[in-house]
Amino acid sequence: MVSEENAAEENNSPSQENTPSPGQMLRERREALGLSQQQVAEKLFLKANQINDLEEDRLDDNASITFTKGYVRNYAKQLGLDSAAVIAAFEQKHVKADPPAKLQSFSRRVAKQTHDDRWMMVTYLILLLIIAGVVAWWYQQPSDDTQPEESIVSSVKEEASSTPIPSATSVGGISTSGANDTLGAPDSVDSSSTPLAGESDQAPANNNEIQSAGNEDVEQATNVPDESNNVTALIAQSDDNRVDLDTVTRTSAAESDLPPISMTFTFDDDCWVNIKDANGEAIAYGVKQSGRVMEIQGVPPVEVTLGAPDNVRISVNGEPVDISAYQNGRTSRFSLPI
Repeated sequence: MVSEENAAEENNSPSQENTPSPGQMLRERREALGLSQQQVAEKLFLKANQINDLEEDRLDDNASITFTKGYVRNYAKQLGLDSAAVIAAFEQKHVKADPPAKLQSFSRRVAKQTHDDRWMMVTYLILLLIIAGVVAWWYQQPSDDTQPEESIVSSVKEEASSTPIPSATSVGGISTSGANDTLGAPDSVDSSSTPLAGESDQAPANNNEIQSAGNEDVEQATNVPDESNNVTALIAQSDDNRVDLDTVTRTSAAESDLPPISMTFTFDDDCWVNIKDANGEAIAYGVKQSGRVMEIQGVPPVEVTLGAPDNVRISVNGEPVDISAYQNGRTSRFSLPI
């Protein structure tokens, strides 16, 4: 390859030496016509040093080669030379051939594109997994929050239903039967002691003991009303508890009898919601798309859970509701009307 280039340069060098340069052709023609550089410069509206540069085959670094080629063409026409031959010589001397562009292999481009497509698929898969995880977390978050409330309500109901109520009749029956048994003891003792004549000396002592025992039993029997009073107090307390439960039940029933309210939810961005009214009916649930305006009705108080409260605007019965206190970038729960 190097030898071929050298041979081409050797073949071209004699022709280039024999062919006159464009500046030499212009100078010879000007001298033959007896014109000076200043005279030619005045006719072409150029400077004398520019005419000298054209004859010396010097290019101005500050000027484009296209302008220089135009000056050469006008100079040749002014002197009566063939402008095409002069321009051909100018291009042969000054214009360099552009190097051949490097061609990119088609197979390499296809391989690179395939490699990029694989990386894009991996990136999309990772993004899809992240989005699926966030959605799953949103769906699990409200259920975890409602479990403590349900457990508290059920425990209160079980505690109220399992409160023991003592029976006054059982306590009174036990005390009365005990007293009757102890009071009947002296008669049995007296009846059994009358046939024994030899034990007459011991009878007074036994009678005294029996009487003292009977007195103690009578005193125990007299203490029974105090215990019955305690039982009565317990019964009254249980009745009060039942009254409180009935009051709460009537209050909740009165609240559920309230007329339904109209609510409008405007979503500026995607948001997960869970809305239930006082009857426990699910009014709305799931992810609501951006730009949606949702109009619903429900019996107050209405429990509202928002996954992204910053993206929601609410109005109740046509009046806007201020939920700025709940717009903190986290899941919020509140009741309507506030």
